[in-house]
Amino acid sequence: MAIAFVGPLSRYFASSEDEALRLRAGVLAWCDDLRASVADKVREQLHWDEAAPLACATDFGDSGFMALRLLAFYADRSELEWPDTVPPLLELDPEWRAAAEAKFDKSRYGHLLACQVWLPGDFPVTLRVPMPDGSTAEIGALQVLANQLRWLNQRTFQADADEVAAWAELPAVAGGELVTAARRGYAVLSAAVEVALRQQLPLLVRLA
Repeated sequence: MAIAFVGPLSRYFASSEDEALRLRAGVLAWCDDLRASVADKVREQLHWDEAAPLACATDFGDSGFMALRLLAFYADRSELEWPDTVPPLLELDPEWRAAAEAKFDKSRYGHLLACQVWLPGDFPVTLRVPMPDGSTAEIGALQVLANQLRWLNQRTFQADADEVAAWAELPAVAGGELVTAARRGYAVLSAAVEVALRQQLPLLVRLA
């Protein structure tokens, strides 16, 4: 199961409004450290409002996010046969596991496949960094993620906006049919990206 969250990082890591306020100073210090560690062209893009009131979360279902990433991986590898169902873990797919070890460096969907955190910006590289809570994450750029989702739709679903919006109600059960679950995942992530770009706020996927 996974949740798409759009909002300030302090709200993502907090369990209440009061806790978010207490965490904000630490998150802002983390942002300063992150900007200091990257190239100038990336640094100037990494700005958002940690005091923003928006915080929204949307459920991918049990397998929507996993299915979307697996479908994108196979859509980029025409020599491979697509699986029919979503595996319990992506790491159980040997082709996926081999590509993940190389950080999907040869994929046109690298920011979708490698990341679970996307920050405002349009930088081509992904960044592996420690997060404010001490975990480590691969960070991508929101605009690049939006582009990669658009390319994926053009190469696979070829769906219009109304059709994509309707997919948010599709089932995405554990071990279910891959394409159906991937459509649910695509609808949820596309909607979250749209909000994050419009508000210029981080987007994170929390795996349960």
